[in-house]
Amino acid sequence: MEYKDKVSVVLPIYNVEKYLKKSVQSVQNQTYRNLEIILVDDGSKDSSGRICDELSKEDSRIQVVHKNNGGLASARNSGYEVATGEYVMYIDSDDCVKEDTVKKCVDAIERDKSDVVIFGYEKVSEDGNILEVCSWDNKIYSHNEMTEHLYRAICEMSFGYAWNKLYRKSILDKSGVLGDAKVIDREDLIYNMELLKYWNKITYIDYVGYEYLQRSTSLLHNSNLARLNGVEYFVERVHDIDVGEAQGKVFNMVVLHYLADAIIKNIIWNAELNAKEKKQLIKETIDRCPNKGELYSDRDNGKYLRELYKSIEKGNMKYFYLYVKLGDIKRKMFKK
Repeated sequence: MEYKDKVSVVLPIYNVEKYLKKSVQSVQNQTYRNLEIILVDDGSKDSSGRICDELSKEDSRIQVVHKNNGGLASARNSGYEVATGEYVMYIDSDDCVKEDTVKKCVDAIERDKSDVVIFGYEKVSEDGNILEVCSWDNKIYSHNEMTEHLYRAICEMSFGYAWNKLYRKSILDKSGVLGDAKVIDREDLIYNMELLKYWNKITYIDYVGYEYLQRSTSLLHNSNLARLNGVEYFVERVHDIDVGEAQGKVFNMVVLHYLADAIIKNIIWNAELNAKEKKQLIKETIDRCPNKGELYSDRDNGKYLRELYKSIEKGNMKYFYLYVKLGDIKRKMFKK
């Protein structure tokens, strides 16, 4: 088998000593052998940096970048800047890839002469149980077709990640688009929305090639009020990215989803706040949201997004708070 074109696989790394070796080994074991494996240690405080150095001594394809902590986007940018491959793939360092993932993607991108390949993934628990599988049919989109499909692609969870894609590096170079380190959450969505204008052809492949680890530390109890500080910036960034005729519909859905997610995870589920504090924080978060006058009720959005919009429109965040709390009670009852 000929492996003519090099693929640069970038892994941003921060305090993942427990998962790192397994993740890197899943890349090393790819059936497509012409790889450049770039490990970016983003100022880890555990032994991750040392593990990276040890792995690089065992495999000449591995190079290590040590940097001060700057976040996920900053680490990916550092890896991209030293990448020399024809194609680039980003993998989170607590996740794994199936052994044929790179080969399947390279075959598709070269066959179709596309600018990016999008593949499926599965979410797995720490004990190895498959929690969810996300996959799509084989399909090729032109730029205009993908723009028309963008709302659905974001909803079906295929578009908003960097780790389920193979990017043509010449397009990344031409675009000048980098990950925005100032975006606290959903930086991948911003990244791909900005790149979309440079993609002339997009290939979806019917292949589940990625294992996304759903870590217990990333779930319910990981509330963080600091994440609310990024609301204004995120909304402005989404508002300013031109995605054609779908602009208003995409902005509405993305912003409502972002606000709902931020409010639920960081306020409503925050055990350190009482009910009065939660309601006040929800109001302050919505009040700080720019361009909220462009939001509207869309029947294509999920019910909880429509309920959030209703609360914003009426200026009554107590309603949304009670709606989410009722949903939590129902979930707990069904679990018993």
